[in-house]
Amino acid sequence: MKTIKGSTNPKAEEKTFYELSDFIYQFENPLFGKKENEKHIWTLYKQVNNKWKQVSGKIKYGEKVPYTFGEKAVGISFKIEVHTESKNILNKIEKKLTASLVVVPRTKHEPVIGRVILLNRNNADVNKATFNESLSAEARTSNLVGKEITFYLWEEGATEEKKYQKPKTAKVDKNGIAKIKFKLSEYATPQTWMNFFSGNDNTTKKFFVSASYLSKEKTNKTPVSVTEAQQQQPPKQQAEKKEESTGFIEKATNIIAEGIGKIGDYVEEKTRTATSVGNSDIDKSIKSKCFCNRDFEEKDVRQLVKLLKGSETIWEGQALKGGKRAECNIQDKSFATLTKELNSALKKYNINTCAKKMHFLAQVAEETGTFALSEETKSDYLSSQSIYKGRGLLQLTGVRTNPKDSTTRFDNPGPYKDYADYKGDQSIVQKPEIVANNIHYCIDSGAWIWSVNKKMPKSPSSAVDRWGDETSGKSLNELAVYVDKYLELISVLLNGRNKNTGMPNGWEKRKSNYNLLKTGFFMYEKYHGKNSKSVTSKDIITYHIFANGEIERHIPKAIKSGYEKKYKYIYHDKNEKEHEICLVDWLEIDKVKRQKPNPTSIPNGYISHEAFNISGVNQKHVYKYSDGTVIASGEAGEGGGSIKLKFVKSGGKAIIVKIPDPLNYNSEDIKINLSFQNTIRKYMGRDHFAALIGALAECGLPLVSEGSAMKDGTCFPSVSHTNGESIDSDYYNLENTQKYINAMANFGITTFYYKPGMRLRKPTNAITFREDSHHRAHLHCGTSKINIKEIKE
Repeated sequence: MKTIKGSTNPKAEEKTFYELSDFIYQFENPLFGKKENEKHIWTLYKQVNNKWKQVSGKIKYGEKVPYTFGEKAVGISFKIEVHTESKNILNKIEKKLTASLVVVPRTKHEPVIGRVILLNRNNADVNKATFNESLSAEARTSNLVGKEITFYLWEEGATEEKKYQKPKTAKVDKNGIAKIKFKLSEYATPQTWMNFFSGNDNTTKKFFVSASYLSKEKTNKTPVSVTEAQQQQPPKQQAEKKEESTGFIEKATNIIAEGIGKIGDYVEEKTRTATSVGNSDIDKSIKSKCFCNRDFEEKDVRQLVKLLKGSETIWEGQALKGGKRAECNIQDKSFATLTKELNSALKKYNINTCAKKMHFLAQVAEETGTFALSEETKSDYLSSQSIYKGRGLLQLTGVRTNPKDSTTRFDNPGPYKDYADYKGDQSIVQKPEIVANNIHYCIDSGAWIWSVNKKMPKSPSSAVDRWGDETSGKSLNELAVYVDKYLELISVLLNGRNKNTGMPNGWEKRKSNYNLLKTGFFMYEKYHGKNSKSVTSKDIITYHIFANGEIERHIPKAIKSGYEKKYKYIYHDKNEKEHEICLVDWLEIDKVKRQKPNPTSIPNGYISHEAFNISGVNQKHVYKYSDGTVIASGEAGEGGGSIKLKFVKSGGKAIIVKIPDPLNYNSEDIKINLSFQNTIRKYMGRDHFAALIGALAECGLPLVSEGSAMKDGTCFPSVSHTNGESIDSDYYNLENTQKYINAMANFGITTFYYKPGMRLRKPTNAITFREDSHHRAHLHCGTSKINIKEIKE
């Protein structure tokens, strides 16, 4: 089956074109010529109640067609199908499905934070203030009316962690403006307070404000300069309540009396604990810093629910078609009980870090509609009509009475029995509705599934071959510690893979929940930094990639335990600023090469066989033999039809890395964004990956790739990607394609194949640079060797 090229998330009310990826190639290639009177018929379907319903009046014809989705279609799944109609050898008309693609339109009204300002409205000079005054912050936005903007006030020179300690939120009004006030006395650093109490009134501090919504953030350009002049005592309101106050300013005053050096000890001690001292804002910020090994308070759960669904409502049920409603039968629907039971389950099942909690809650939100329902509603799915239907936070579900017959219901208890045995309570099997009606069982069952029940298979396994040895036998909770790395795998293990999209069921919502929780609730990057921050370049083999095209591999004397099989990649920009891009896993493989001729059949004697049934992915079957030979079969690339390729050992070893998908690094100056489409070839040579990072940093363009190599170094349906030495990608427009090619050449890529008719210029460093009819839909970039300077301590 061919693929449809076009956006899977088209913008509403904008015309988006879709085309068969290899049509032009077929038309011009005499071996795969277009059949006489061949006609392509495009049909659009809308997902309604988990079924595809044809959209009337949307039949289109041709090789390339446009679709325009209205704003009402935003968030709804549509399926585009292309059928090809032609005459067979008996001159009879045949019609067959050629390709399909699922798309989910996105709104054209994308949220934007425009200008952010910070002013002292009580002063003639709005850009100056003293510490006994307040500052006003405003964010001018688009398409965010009614949404909450998070503001962070910070002092110039504050560390990244300190910048985000005391956020404030404000709703965007009908004019698109969010406003908030900050008391400067609450936002000075400890050093500033030491200057204040020691009488040093010659210091001027600059303050900035950052406004954030989801992943969007903007900071004001003009700071407010704050002086300590005329500020010889704590703010008046604090002094008036001295007998009651146990806040920061009074504590600081007492500490100064004993010796000014101790103020740092006080702040350091308070940062290490969540103990509340009085009601001062600094205590609140400390208490809400991070959720590792700490319970949620009711207000936290309310905030989490509101972030994900827009309102503080739980167990409200769900509206159904025809004005009907599915009620939630949870007996205790209070936030207090939800918070209590959630904390209890998280402790019991060791879901105790921010990473584990945000993964768990992202999946729970998808399965329950963010605590709207506690059981599966009746639908066309047989599971919903069964005795042991899905119930609880993660939909505890039985098994079919006949596993080989897909028409039988889930009336065998299966996991219900396992959970009952674990709890020592057989009423779970006898009265399964208890899992939906009793909040303890509802929440506890979800945590049990997460930490005990659902696990990766143990090696040897095709799943472990695909995802890596570190996943072998691990529970969802154990996979969550890798933060972003296994979000897709966790989602698949929990709820299966969609046969049409090739991605986990409910993938977009699960991914959206995860990103919302990570950035908007747990603020993971702000509190924990990048995954690699705890590891310095002296602890791990590190690639240093320089803007001039040079690449160095630094090998330390000793590697930190746990990082023996990892590489760090750091990019150095033109201003010599370091950017820690990513931390990746590597593995050593036997080098392979493609061997001609292509086999016509699969020889007997293979020791393993793996099948891939993923829409859009060419490779369908892989057969491995004891001598290292691999035969892969499936759909050809742009040539059409089915082929088999043979790969054999070529001698020697190669080291390849697993490429993060997606790879996103965005700073003010450097943007590196890489994602994969219609491929499972997500491994690349370690040096080649360094070159790719350098090229993406140089050109600043987001790259959509069709893949490099498999974990074993093979590369079906390509023949020259072996050992991860090449990578395919979508084309940009002519100008940006040239920009990307030039950047790749600058970092050592020497071979380029591109579609005929493109007026591309050969870069100075390129060796092979030519048009190729097999590359009409994708650009090929590669080389056998990247020049690397290795430096050992």
